[in-house]
Amino acid sequence: MPVWKLIAEDAERGAEALVEEYGTRLYATAFRICLNEKDAEDLVFRTFARVVERIGSFRGNADFFTWMCAILVNFHHMDARRKAANALVFGEELPDLADPRPDPSESLAADDEAAILRAAVDALPDELREAIVLHYFDGMSVPEMAKAAEVPEGTVYWRLHEGRKRIRETVAKVLRRNGI
Repeated sequence: MPVWKLIAEDAERGAEALVEEYGTRLYATAFRICLNEKDAEDLVFRTFARVVERIGSFRGNADFFTWMCAILVNFHHMDARRKAANALVFGEELPDLADPRPDPSESLAADDEAAILRAAVDALPDELREAIVLHYFDGMSVPEMAKAAEVPEGTVYWRLHEGRKRIRETVAKVLRRNGI
């Protein structure tokens, strides 16, 4: 029986099955998107809670993981908007926080290709990183991503194109810096 049907029949057993079946995968997606363990754990917890709460709205027409990713991405966007609003309200009283994204050109050895690529993805702006993660790491199609993000497919194609372009530029910069 699919997890979503189990949740609809028995929320407690269904929630346990949900965490067991999707916990690791959803956490990996959340971490790649927000680049922070605490925030990733929070996103996953809130996503699972919302899935159980709103399971009646899932009809089975789309992929269940895609539906959960849409919820996760929406929470991530709400958090970003809240942080931006707080920055406007508090103005210059907020401490100057360092950008949590690594600078791949400074932090990696040229012989570690996987680390260079991970750092290049991590350094992307949120919307581009989300598109790259959902498409290349989680295997979502462009139509699924467009539906999840509530944007036109053309926007998703542009984000993927721009993300790939910036990754290539970053990798090339690191390789040039290291004489490769």
